[in-house]
Amino acid sequence: MNKIVLEVSKDDEYVAYVYLPKHPKKNIYGIVKESIPLDTIISGYKGIPINLDFDSVGESVGIEIVG
Repeated sequence: MNKIVLEVSKDDEYVAYVYLPKHPKKNIYGIVKESIPLDTIISGYKGIPINLDFDSVGESVGIEIVG
């Protein structure tokens, strides 16, 4: 079973990524086929930018947090 992994960017300490269990590897280019900003699905959202990432079959694979 894959784990949930939180990784802070090496280039920007205000950016983190949550690798969900369906994410096959963090080094596979192009695994994310759609990224949906949280503020586009929650009306009136005022929090930090959060993007929900999905693969080619619609499985959630990660969450990008920009704080």
